[in-house]
Amino acid sequence: MLLNRADGDIALVRTVFEDPGILDAIVGFHAQQAVEKSLKAVLSASEVRYERTHALDYLIGLVETNGIDAPTEALAEAEALTGWAVEFRYETDGEPPLDRGAVLMLIDDIRNWAGSVVEG
Repeated sequence: MLLNRADGDIALVRTVFEDPGILDAIVGFHAQQAVEKSLKAVLSASEVRYERTHALDYLIGLVETNGIDAPTEALAEAEALTGWAVEFRYETDGEPPLDRGAVLMLIDDIRNWAGSVVEG
């Protein structure tokens, strides 16, 4: 179920990532959600309990401390998406630029990894 939900977020990002009329806050939020749900799917499949949170650093830390084989570079990059979950959805102060093409590749990579863990 979590991977299906991540797929929905990814589909939205893929559909709107070139549309300048869609705010970075919307794209960033759904990119963050895709990563969050992918991580939670991996943790669930690995029988690791986690708290309800949007904090990617916490979820990534659980992946690492539980010895789950993961794409560490991609996860390190994804950690920067945490701010899009709440903070940048409601205010623009400190909102970093969002490279939508890079974000799309990143969330695809993380989703593919998550799929291989869950299905494996």
